[in-house]
Amino acid sequence: MLQHRRSDAVVAALAVASLVAGAAVIGDARAMYERFLYISELGAQHMHSAGQFQIGFGLVVVGVLLVAVVVRDVRTHLPLLRLWAPAAALVVAGALFGFAAAVPCSPGCPSLLGPEAEPRDWAHIAAAVLAFVAGCLAMLQFATATDRWVARLSTAGGVAVGLIAATGGLLSLAGGNTDVGSTLEFVAAGIGVLWLIAVAVVHSLPARGADARRGAADERPVGAQAASREAAALGAGLQQP
Repeated sequence: MLQHRRSDAVVAALAVASLVAGAAVIGDARAMYERFLYISELGAQHMHSAGQFQIGFGLVVVGVLLVAVVVRDVRTHLPLLRLWAPAAALVVAGALFGFAAAVPCSPGCPSLLGPEAEPRDWAHIAAAVLAFVAGCLAMLQFATATDRWVARLSTAGGVAVGLIAATGGLLSLAGGNTDVGSTLEFVAAGIGVLWLIAVAVVHSLPARGADARRGAADERPVGAQAASREAAALGAGLQQP
């Protein structure tokens, strides 16, 4: 168990380092331009920041996948959302973000509602939107975490990221105010990165990690818990002289 906690702490440290480095690289790429840009535009074809964007996004994807390893034992009892582990949602989000980075939008990242949009633009935007959705689902799953601090943070973060990202996305599709839309997108991404860092740190702490694993065990179906108690009672009875 001690070795298990130490390995989780190492993975969590690598995840935090990767997320911070990725966010810093993307932020530096954003600082190259005086006008407001959506995150996807930083990696668009023929952009000077495309290479830097690929590196930064790659680091963020690695961080997301490492966080999924740290929280692999966490489960939820929310209806429907208990069909898969939060770690699975994070893996899906990381894979989709990786695809979005590997398939950048065409020059200028044209609106999907305009005639300039190419198939690669549709693929890129679809992957990015679905990745945000998967991340929000993971946040909602953590909203029932045993640790109240993580639960409250996940509830607030999931709602905030969903609303902010949706608003920014709608403005992008409608070709509306780029200043507001791009700022909202960066805010949503920043909240997501901070949430990932907080979750990784909390679940790598020995006491918190043990609580999370106990909570996962306690969230088994009621019938399974009852059967387990009956088996334990029967075993105790058989051991009595």
